[in-house]
Amino acid sequence: MRLEELKKGLWGYRKDVVFQYISQQEEQFTQKMAEKDAQLDRMRQQDQARIQELEQENRALKEELTRLRAQQDQISQAILDARSSAEALRAESRAKEEEARETVRQALERDLAELAGYREQITALRQAIQTALERMGQQAGEMEQQAEELFEATPQRNLTLFQ
Repeated sequence: MRLEELKKGLWGYRKDVVFQYISQQEEQFTQKMAEKDAQLDRMRQQDQARIQELEQENRALKEELTRLRAQQDQISQAILDARSSAEALRAESRAKEEEARETVRQALERDLAELAGYREQITALRQAIQTALERMGQQAGEMEQQAEELFEATPQRNLTLFQ
């Protein structure tokens, strides 16, 4: 019903029609208010669901952040451990290298000492051979001289006497 449809009486609008109009308007308003309340309830429920969803997502992201931070700490610790292990390996490697150098140096010194001993033996042997050769030369000279003396002492002309 519209305001134009209201019936007029002698003194203006009829009360029953006005009351009917007001009641109809109140009914429409109540219905619209109920629809608005229902719509607001749906929106509130949707908003509550969205809030819960966002809170759950927020919790999940916080857990993920905590997990990633822990993982980052583990990676940092692993890097520090790797650095210290590398330094320890370098130190151990240097020590072994130094030990190997010392072993090689000692072996070289032993070998050089042994070589010096051989050199002395060779020198002594050379001197002994030289001395022996000199003696042999002297003996050979003496034998040549004796052979010469024997040759000259042998009778060469008349060997018929011994026949």
